[in-house]
Amino acid sequence: MTDVHAAEPVTAAYLARRGVAAQWRPFLRGLVETLDAHLDSDGRAALMRAVGRRMAEAMPLPHCDTLKGLESHINDALGAAEWGYCQLSVDVEQRRLLVTHAAAPAVGIGQDAEGAWIGAVLEGLYGGWLAGQPGADAALAPSVSVCVAGEARLGYGRAA
Repeated sequence: MTDVHAAEPVTAAYLARRGVAAQWRPFLRGLVETLDAHLDSDGRAALMRAVGRRMAEAMPLPHCDTLKGLESHINDALGAAEWGYCQLSVDVEQRRLLVTHAAAPAVGIGQDAEGAWIGAVLEGLYGGWLAGQPGADAALAPSVSVCVAGEARLGYGRAA
């Protein structure tokens, strides 16, 4: 996605909400509300990260030698699942990979009207994919810095 820029926030939010089929909305609401009733926020996030990892296992990526190649394979997998798209870049100063994920499925739940719970799923998904790449450090995990309807930004690397 080298020539494509992230969608405007309103457009990305619309696409994220639209991308969830109507038959899945009540199920996802019920699932997340049930998790909230039985787990604290850390427990729910850990479970959602585990779900994201399982998704990565179900959609394995080939080994990639370039950032553009990795971004392309990730976008192929995301597109096949209708889970939006990403842009990868490197923050040289912080020595980390930056992931901007647009149009992930968004279903608002209770006080989480923008569906930010999806951020933990994305952490697990990207964590699984990146862990499978050559030279990956098992001690590293992606971390969401921003998650609003239509866009999530994740960092992957050691704190500078």
